[in-house]
Amino acid sequence: MRHTIESLSWVLRRSLTGVLIFAFGVALFEFIQPIAIASFRELAMMQAIAAYVPPAFLAMFNMPPGFLEQASLSGFLSLGFSHPVYHLLSTAAVIWLITRTLTGEMERGAIQLALSRPVARWQVYVSRVLAMVLVAVVVPVAGSLGMIAGIAAGRPDGTVRYANFVILTIAAMMFLLCIGGVALLIAAASSRTGQAVGLAIGFLVLSFVIDYFAQLWSALKPLDPFSVFNYFEPIDALVNGTVPAVNALVLLSLAILASTCGYIVFAKRDLP
Repeated sequence: MRHTIESLSWVLRRSLTGVLIFAFGVALFEFIQPIAIASFRELAMMQAIAAYVPPAFLAMFNMPPGFLEQASLSGFLSLGFSHPVYHLLSTAAVIWLITRTLTGEMERGAIQLALSRPVARWQVYVSRVLAMVLVAVVVPVAGSLGMIAGIAAGRPDGTVRYANFVILTIAAMMFLLCIGGVALLIAAASSRTGQAVGLAIGFLVLSFVIDYFAQLWSALKPLDPFSVFNYFEPIDALVNGTVPAVNALVLLSLAILASTCGYIVFAKRDLP
């Protein structure tokens, strides 16, 4: 266990600055959301304007059918966690950390140096898993704290239950753990950092496209369950304070399965 902690500490020292930059970016983006909403002064005005937005744009923000008819301040705030910019920053933090510290170390041959010591492969891999979990916790927490600070600064019209931010944060954590698990599997099987990053981004883009177009094109609706974005619903979390059990089960199961498969691949592969 000592070697795992030492390896984790080394990974965090090398990646701390980058992780903090991503976390700050997420916090700043979420901080802006309440202030932008407050600029409309009245929530009814924002609802009236949003009613004229084409359905394609509403789908991009994961607005469910009938959202505008019952949208509250919490509903509009939750869109900050389904916005493409949030997904870009949060998932990039996880993918960057994993590919840099796993595939990147294999590509440079640095991982051979670590394994030349009395350190087992599973300890090296587990240290990367723990680092991924920490990032999956830090980034959503930064986002929620940033939005709470934005509410205090902007004072938008309407009310919000602050306790629901805990549920929202947990839902965002599970989503990032799922992405991180898939990224670990890809990174363990890749020999070049660029290849690992490309495959991980390709998985995300394909998943997002399926989720986006399934709301606009009925022919793609049967594929929606295969998109990880289908199981992350910040609106339910912030408005109702709930996370559907099915969503939690799918996200956590995929995270565990992909991470386990990643270890199997990493343990048996020839290191470059």
